[in-house]
Amino acid sequence: MKKEKILPKFIIILLVLLFGNVNIFSQSISPQSIVDLSFTHTIKKTAEGKKINIDIILNIKKSWHINANKLPEESLMPTVIRFDKSEDFAIQKIIYPPAKMVKLPFSNSELALYETQAKIKAVLLVDKKLRDKKLNVTGKLQYQPCNDQTCLFPVSKPFSISVNLK
Repeated sequence: MKKEKILPKFIIILLVLLFGNVNIFSQSISPQSIVDLSFTHTIKKTAEGKKINIDIILNIKKSWHINANKLPEESLMPTVIRFDKSEDFAIQKIIYPPAKMVKLPFSNSELALYETQAKIKAVLLVDKKLRDKKLNVTGKLQYQPCNDQTCLFPVSKPFSISVNLK
């Protein structure tokens, strides 16, 4: 009779401990907070018009990493920058940094990663009609943050860059 009363209480306590800890962990680490974005840009005048060189700097939280853009395994989610469509500029090229190849305890092979900081370079050609106006560039950075033990859900982090064309 005592076992019948103790078992349900034990299961409830066990569930609270398990799900309580997961909830606390998930609240303290959000996938969005693993990578902070910052930007620098330069403007060049060319025969084609103005070119903007944008550096998108990914500052990755200590003890975390994100997958590189080019990955050896198709099952992994790559880091990708996407610019929203605009009539004000055309994307000429996007250059991703080289990956750091790392062997982690849970993997049989090396993984292509970005750690600490990564810089993605983009070159945009500005439409001639803009001349000396302000250009707003928006988009999203897609990545999946992981540490040596777990991966969090993939993230699509929006960004906005304002460039004064004067």
